[in-house]
Amino acid sequence: MLKTLLALALVVLPAAAIGKVVAVDVQAHEPWLAGKPFGKTGAYELVRGVVHYEISPADAEAKAIADIDLAPRNAHGMVEYSGPFLLLRPIDPARANGTTVIEIANRGGTQENGIFFVADQFDLPNPGTTKVDDSTPFDLGYTLAWVGWQARIPGGTFGLAVPVGSGHGPVRFAFVAEGDQVGTNTTTLETNEGGYCARDTDQRGATLRIKHRFDQPGQTVPPEQWHFAVRKDGGNVPDRCHLTVDAGFKAGDLYELTYRGENAAIVGLGPQAVRDFATAVRDGIGRDGVGRDGAVLPVRASDAKVLLAYGYSQSARFLRDFLYRGFNRRTDGKRVFDGTLIFAAGSGRGSFDHRYAMPGEAGNSVMSDLRPVDLYPFADEATPDIDGGPAHGLLDRARADGVVPAIMNVYSGSEYWARGGSLLHTTTDGQREVALAPESRLYVFSGSVHAPQPMNAYLKPESRAALPLNVNGDQFWAADALLEDMREWISANRAPPPSVYPRLGKTLVPPGQIRFPMLPGVEVPTTLPPIWRLDFGPDYAAKGIISREPPILGSRYPLLVPSVDADGNELGGWRGVMSSVPLGTFTAWNWPIPGYRSFGLLSQLGGALIPFMHDKAARLAAGDPRLSLAERYGDKAGYLRAVGIAFDQQVEARFALASQRADILDDAARGWERIEKYNAAHAPPK
Repeated sequence: MLKTLLALALVVLPAAAIGKVVAVDVQAHEPWLAGKPFGKTGAYELVRGVVHYEISPADAEAKAIADIDLAPRNAHGMVEYSGPFLLLRPIDPARANGTTVIEIANRGGTQENGIFFVADQFDLPNPGTTKVDDSTPFDLGYTLAWVGWQARIPGGTFGLAVPVGSGHGPVRFAFVAEGDQVGTNTTTLETNEGGYCARDTDQRGATLRIKHRFDQPGQTVPPEQWHFAVRKDGGNVPDRCHLTVDAGFKAGDLYELTYRGENAAIVGLGPQAVRDFATAVRDGIGRDGVGRDGAVLPVRASDAKVLLAYGYSQSARFLRDFLYRGFNRRTDGKRVFDGTLIFAAGSGRGSFDHRYAMPGEAGNSVMSDLRPVDLYPFADEATPDIDGGPAHGLLDRARADGVVPAIMNVYSGSEYWARGGSLLHTTTDGQREVALAPESRLYVFSGSVHAPQPMNAYLKPESRAALPLNVNGDQFWAADALLEDMREWISANRAPPPSVYPRLGKTLVPPGQIRFPMLPGVEVPTTLPPIWRLDFGPDYAAKGIISREPPILGSRYPLLVPSVDADGNELGGWRGVMSSVPLGTFTAWNWPIPGYRSFGLLSQLGGALIPFMHDKAARLAAGDPRLSLAERYGDKAGYLRAVGIAFDQQVEARFALASQRADILDDAARGWERIEKYNAAHAPPK
């Protein structure tokens, strides 16, 4: 089998009018984990290699890709690009469940590992896995696939190799010095988020400003005090890929450099690669009219009767942008993905397709300085923007094309506090609710956070936050159940659980009105990281060219958050096991140390856990109004009984799988023990 596939590798096929996979270099096709069997599914196999794509820049649909007309072309007039893929599937097709999940890799990495399954050394594109501790999707017979889509990933391999066009213009670099960078003089313009080198080192029109608020122009640094250079032997050596500031970088300052950039890569080919790879997974790549059996990409009819896309955070925002821009329509008019699992996106999209795109940037809440991330439209259905104008919705294009997939939006509390989450289901002025699309569900897991920390994190000294870090991963415990719900929704027309999320006028309120309890030593924020309507210039929407850097700020969007109960725990969403049987107050906010309060920065995406005290005497002595652990549960055994009851409720509601019971009880037992250690370590001296 492997010899046959390798012989077929790199066969060039006739190009379609728009984009297409034209060849596949299969680099490995072998049993995974030495043929270890999983549940009733049996052994899995690994297939990996490189996919080669072509696209016709003359096609009307291709013209929506920024700078595609400026890209170099091959002898056939086509634009070429390529990227890796990885496929894990049951060796026996009769044991597969007919569903393939394509994960949109996050900055070249996977976030299925740790959420849907747990494996050691699972790296893309070539996992060196030796054991799998949680194998749920493999036990259930899913096929899992990954494809590179993000161009210019520094130091990574699971991205997309795209051509560099001849377009250039204004580009903006933003940088905050932290840790060892404070006091140094030089930083690179090619950051992990995808920065760009200058076109040359002699740019009299370039401007460096120091800012302490996003919505102020900042203080201009005199041009003789900074340079496109690196510091060497006490002097400056011109270098178009580095910024040197004579005075050195100061903590808390945001340095914003606007300059003329190098020739721009065609970054917007990423969504096209995902569409074409997904089409190939569904249909195979035929040669001379040959169907699946002659495919270059080794797929089977049983692999993708149902085709799903999954993304977390950045890659979830990618999926929202994918739907918005019409990529869920195949070149033959059919639907690409039957369903999309969009975890932790909030209401935003991303810097995915424009000149000097920076796909790694994630919004003001993580100090991504005024990037095109949180852009209207936010809601599924058409609503006016805050400054007026025609109403648009995220799904307008997919609706017109008849290719709207089933959609599951999964939120933690962080998506409200840091990702503008309320705009998904309210008008842009925050005054009225907006219904989700009929094809959509929204599941908000109260008390959970975008980036929960390991269970022992709050036992250690923490230098970046004022409070212990939130460990609530309820949305992760629900992931496998939601995957099964999605599969059954499509394959068996079994409706998933109804949406559960905070409602305007009831449990969705401005941040200053959450009515958080008075807890000793806890300061509650009353504002959120801001989101404005941004104007990047007249050619941004139509051509993907930014001519205004920094952008002009329009109205600020009102953002709302879940209200809380007497313990300070969130209301309105679904409470998983950790939130149903809490060991403390879980928040989606935390004050950073040092704080960038002028930027509206909270804990970025980490949140806080404020543990309940051990007993009544301890809480009364501390002035804590919340019931203690002893008052709630008696002891550890009582707590675990409550966890067992809560877990059974999760299974009945289809937010957990019965097979997870032992793991959740073990996790809960460790959580109790660590909370007790925390209380003992922080008890006042007698």
